[in-house]
Amino acid sequence: MKLFLQPNDTFFFRDGKPFTKGEQSEGYSIFPPLPSTILGALRTAYIAEHGDLPSFYAGKMVETIGTPNSLGFVRLKGVFLADRNSGIYYPIPLDLVVKTSVKKDDKNRLYPLEVCPNNANMRSNASLKLKYLLRWNGKEDVEAETSGKLKPLYMQQYLLGEDRPIRFNSNEDFVCDEPKIGIQRSRETLASEDNMLYRINMSRFQSRYRDMSELGFIADYECNTLLPDNKGLLPDKGLLKLGGEGKSFLYESSIHNPNPFPTKNDVDKLKKAIKDSGGFKLYFATPAIFKDGWLPKTNLKSIEFVTAAVGKPIAIGGWDMKKNKPKSTRRAVPAGSVYYFKILDGCCVDEIINTFHYKNISDYQAKEGYGLCFVGVAEGV
Repeated sequence: MKLFLQPNDTFFFRDGKPFTKGEQSEGYSIFPPLPSTILGALRTAYIAEHGDLPSFYAGKMVETIGTPNSLGFVRLKGVFLADRNSGIYYPIPLDLVVKTSVKKDDKNRLYPLEVCPNNANMRSNASLKLKYLLRWNGKEDVEAETSGKLKPLYMQQYLLGEDRPIRFNSNEDFVCDEPKIGIQRSRETLASEDNMLYRINMSRFQSRYRDMSELGFIADYECNTLLPDNKGLLPDKGLLKLGGEGKSFLYESSIHNPNPFPTKNDVDKLKKAIKDSGGFKLYFATPAIFKDGWLPKTNLKSIEFVTAAVGKPIAIGGWDMKKNKPKSTRRAVPAGSVYYFKILDGCCVDEIINTFHYKNISDYQAKEGYGLCFVGVAEGV
């Protein structure tokens, strides 16, 4: 089930770094929000609609949203930036780069890195020796674009390995910052307290283009099929609180499907392209948390890990409302990270698609929307 979430005002989503009163003066924000933030908001809205926190703590909602220690029958596939009318926007894959010397034809255009054999003249910060590395072989200087977004058409082109220009929208096309400065006041005297000045970066959606009229987020989730009339967790329309300072968002059901290959014909086209190339890649649309740090475990036989483009790790934490203390923090690979694999004899492309495509393969918190993976073509492996 898909929900479109649209803010009524500014919004603020905390990162995983500490922000303790009197110790840190600035709270850092992230965009878009982490999947667990969205799922927490959906569960909280369900509690408000069907009872209260004591009922939830007592296990009276175990068949829908679970308990404080489990998710029950609800799970989140992922969260995406979206426009109500034009659809989904995806994080840019990290094996695509932009040229630093921007010409008119190169503006907002992405270029693929090439798979090259690893040799003594090449350097990598990977913790294991890789047979291949991703490299830019052009003469121009390039850099990663870590904050932009791709439209569905370009995401399909990328995953299919089509040799056509891929263009992106920068973050400035979607949001602008509105810094907020405040200070904590004493509850007894209402006077300002010493050393309690703080600053946070609120965000507000903006639209530079005509086709971006109503920006928000798409949440794709699944829930208990025993709910009345097979409906979702929440009414068709409503309000919920999301992010820092309890900002309100309008929500309603959405027809937009985040899966870039939603039909059988689309999947068949992807399968053929993978068979022809002899390799595939895993693109992560949401952050993923792995037991072995940056490297995912793949239980399929007859595939060989070749190389990867992985961004800087991000901190995944949160606040335990029942225990009134921070949750344990884990390090995750960011959305946009890409892993390349070679298909060996005996491996079936159908098995690859069924195992990985539009599946959450994070070792931790997969039901909270982490590790949502798309399968694409990997050339040159």
